[in-house]
Amino acid sequence: MEIIKRLLFGSLKSFISLILMILAATSFLWYVWWLGILLILVIFFMWKKPRRLALIFLSIAILTLPFSFQKISSQMDYLGDLIIDNGAQVLTTSERLSIYLGNISMALVGFVIIAPEVSIETLLLMDPRAKDRNFNSDFAMKSPHITNIISRYTEKVKLGQAPLKSERIPLRWGEGYNTYSMFDYRVALALAGGGLFLNYEKTKGSYKIQCKITIHVKYSEPYKLDLLNFHGIRLYIDEAIFSGLQDIGWFHPYFAHYHWTLDI
Repeated sequence: MEIIKRLLFGSLKSFISLILMILAATSFLWYVWWLGILLILVIFFMWKKPRRLALIFLSIAILTLPFSFQKISSQMDYLGDLIIDNGAQVLTTSERLSIYLGNISMALVGFVIIAPEVSIETLLLMDPRAKDRNFNSDFAMKSPHITNIISRYTEKVKLGQAPLKSERIPLRWGEGYNTYSMFDYRVALALAGGGLFLNYEKTKGSYKIQCKITIHVKYSEPYKLDLLNFHGIRLYIDEAIFSGLQDIGWFHPYFAHYHWTLDI
């Protein structure tokens, strides 16, 4: 039993170390060198005594995040302007790697904030096959926005005011359809911009609904997502830099389809 515990603990440490190494490499390539050094020290003291130093350096790394966010945003400004003015082909190899690893780091953050679907979508952009992906998942029903859309359409079907098979219903969130709801960010991050399709089958006194959401997973040049803007500290995602790498074949757009069934 003790051997199994050691193996599991060692495997967990190896996995965490790998994640921290990716984040450290990304930090160096984005010129956030202090964060990269601190993460390397965390990894070192995870394996060497005194291990409490790993927690100390991790705490320091967290405290430096406001400065790290500022540097990341400044570098994103630079890369975005460079790509828009000259095209992605002028990027150096290190700049391309920084954006590529940035994509992986964003996916890792998505897992941390419990938004696994958008993380998986992000990672699959790295698959050169760019094939359609099908997921049997009803996670979209966690969004009040999605459930309200389905409820309203169902009422119309019951009243004979809508066909049993819907056309594409666009999925947008927030005022002006440009912002995300904090209450269903997990669903919005993965599905905003997609389309909902509903197919009703009448049963005894009720309906069975075949639900599908299709989204074209890709980076769009003019799109920016503000993550933080507080007292001069900012962090945002400029999709222009990622769409630039997409244009030169480093990322590969594809369609994702989410399927589930409802009985009402």
